[in-house]
Amino acid sequence: MRIYISVDMEGATGVCHRDHLVPGGQDYEKARHWLTGDVNAAVEGALAAGASDVVVADGHGTMRNILLDELHADARLLTGPAQARNRPLGQLAALESGPFDAAFLIGYHSRAGTAGGLLSHTWVGALVNEIRLNGRPAGEAQLNAAILGSHDIPVVLASGSDDFCREARADFDQELELVEVKQTLGPSAILTLAPKKSQALIRAAAQRSLPSRREPWRTSQPVTFELDLHRDDMRERALELAGEPVGRLGVRFVEDNLITAVKLVWRALAHCMREEGSFLK
Repeated sequence: MRIYISVDMEGATGVCHRDHLVPGGQDYEKARHWLTGDVNAAVEGALAAGASDVVVADGHGTMRNILLDELHADARLLTGPAQARNRPLGQLAALESGPFDAAFLIGYHSRAGTAGGLLSHTWVGALVNEIRLNGRPAGEAQLNAAILGSHDIPVVLASGSDDFCREARADFDQELELVEVKQTLGPSAILTLAPKKSQALIRAAAQRSLPSRREPWRTSQPVTFELDLHRDDMRERALELAGEPVGRLGVRFVEDNLITAVKLVWRALAHCMREEGSFLK
């Protein structure tokens, strides 16, 4: 049994502020320990359930946040920035090295526009007001679940704050294990579990979720992506690459294949920037 773990950071135990998320920020190094602890708990649960191979994909910011020296010895780590030439699917990579039997989403957050949401955004917060997949607002969990589903990989476990867990429960048309590691008090404040407690919950949920009979989460095709961006110049730059204008600041992409559409959206987001964002370096 092979397991794929996609990891973000905003939903990790203890993380509540932008300083926790960026190199050089106050307590960023501590937050890396908290994040790696959550990941190791998921790995341990998967191994206890009989997994023979666990691939962990660092999917936050620079995608170099998980502490390799502290990572469980039986896991392998995907690390490095989401440039089109090496990680065209953003938070997911090397899916073709499968097949994988199931996926976990660890440390995830609520989508852009969530009222009172903790560190809420979708893919690139500096650019995106909202992403709609086939007409419905979608967060990173749903978008990535669709990508995983196109590779026949079901999402069976997700962890994050309570606002994320509510979103995941509403978005997925299936039951899945959800671990709430903290309660959101606003955009940058939380009531959090201690790492030992949250890790115990993640470990137990990971083991409980496997082996899984859940079906992969899939979206209908052809696929329509709509991006609402922050400014006119961002939309103009996206339209230089592809798509058609929609609404006041939106761009629409329609493709026959989900993976083709996702790669195009990521290229468009990168093209929106006048220079490469720090998370691509």
